[in-house]
Amino acid sequence: MAGTGYDAIVIGAGHNGLISAGYLAKAGKRVLVLERRDIVGGACVTEEVWEGYRVSVGAYLCSLLLPEIIEDLELKKYGFEVYRRETSGFTPFLDGNYMHFYPDEEKMRAELTAFCAETPQDVDAYFAFEADVERVATVLDAVMMQEPPTESELRALFANAGIAHLFDDFMVGSVRNLLDKRFQNERLKAILSTDGLIGTYGGVSSQGTAYVLVHHYMGKVLGSRGSWGYVRGGMGNITQGLAQFMREQGGEIRLSASVKRLLLEEGRCVGVELESGEQILAPAVLSNADPYRTFVTLLGDDAPFKGQPGLWTDLKTKGGASAKINLAVSELPQFTCLPKREDKSVVGAEHLGTVHLCPDMDYLERAWHDAEQGYPSKEPMIEVYLQTATDATLTPPGKHILSLFVQYFPYNLAAGLDLDTEREAFADRVIEIVGRYAPNVPASILHRQVLTPRDLEARFGLTGGHIFHGDLLPPYLWRDKPGAGFTGAHTPIEGLYLCGSGAHPGGCVFGAPGYNAAQAVLNSK
Repeated sequence: MAGTGYDAIVIGAGHNGLISAGYLAKAGKRVLVLERRDIVGGACVTEEVWEGYRVSVGAYLCSLLLPEIIEDLELKKYGFEVYRRETSGFTPFLDGNYMHFYPDEEKMRAELTAFCAETPQDVDAYFAFEADVERVATVLDAVMMQEPPTESELRALFANAGIAHLFDDFMVGSVRNLLDKRFQNERLKAILSTDGLIGTYGGVSSQGTAYVLVHHYMGKVLGSRGSWGYVRGGMGNITQGLAQFMREQGGEIRLSASVKRLLLEEGRCVGVELESGEQILAPAVLSNADPYRTFVTLLGDDAPFKGQPGLWTDLKTKGGASAKINLAVSELPQFTCLPKREDKSVVGAEHLGTVHLCPDMDYLERAWHDAEQGYPSKEPMIEVYLQTATDATLTPPGKHILSLFVQYFPYNLAAGLDLDTEREAFADRVIEIVGRYAPNVPASILHRQVLTPRDLEARFGLTGGHIFHGDLLPPYLWRDKPGAGFTGAHTPIEGLYLCGSGAHPGGCVFGAPGYNAAQAVLNSK
């Protein structure tokens, strides 16, 4: 049994765990971070998957990381740089049509005018929609870095801001209903709806997906609402910087140190026991693990939550439905909807932002219907990212990484399906679909890495392979996240705090759960 040499133990060196540890160490606390892998970062890492190819294996874009955290934990001092994508999005269609998304309003209006020629009212509707999102997000800003409100308190905040009429559409309803009320163009709706689906076990008509869209608009890391950027050198530069800051503040990180169970005395959490049998004590334990691993696996027979509804239940019965496919390729994609480039090394506007492959809303609905029955989508939603078009440090000269975020591949497959067989068949199918839009891609593939929810669970310790530690859907939001009896980072077990994405306000490389947990510890008596 170790002594009480630490003021706090943090389980997991993902971004939220490191943020909690950084704030605690900065406040003079003796902090120990325990990480089961041999690398810090959790799913926010850059790893050399193939020789010479450094890949953001899990998380791949940055937007929500709070500017306050970047400043307080001095990330820029440690080399953190996030840069704007000149073209934020590109969507090709098989009939030769296409659309770019731009952060510049004038260029975006011109693009919409051409794309929505048959539904011209959608041009102004788009900017009105963006303005409504900004109004909603401004209200939510106030509750992200504090204890979560109840739904009635949140409704009151909307009313005080003069936007009570927006609450049900943006916070309760489906992304399909939200967009159907505002737009006529089915293709435009499909593109916009993807933000309501990412990381979610649900489809465009699922209640609550409108809020998932809002959540993805919350970021201001680039100075403007909802802009997403690439981190120079890959996402691991965020967590490497956080680890450096924490260590320089006197904190300690132990790698290959897997926690077996939480230690309780008279109902209070007093420390942890490692798989090695070593026990370490501290008056505060902060878990960056997901709610199931924290409140079921690590508590074991002491778990007071078994059988009670909460995110921990959904993580096993539903799980996640997102897959990540990382491809090393010999050349840039050449899209059939664009003029052919004789020099395939030339970077075009289509390579700079997110490439959406989602023809219409019904296509997305069918993809979800397959997954709901336990089958990987026959024609899934696909998003393609090409950071190497603007960051040549990640690959050998002339080579690129296509990072594909794909939905849906259910965690729990239908009876009779074999994971290994379905994984490879799914990847083949995704690559074939990408090839319909960019025929040179399949033959350009040098290496591939396929991560289904089961693989994400095994690699990163994410129960259910859920990238957000549980859906951002009712009933487990705000004061009820991750379940009844919790309040933000506070759990019903004294001395135990939740600092990961399963705590308020939720997932993405956000940092708010880590910040909130550190403040809860520092403000405790």
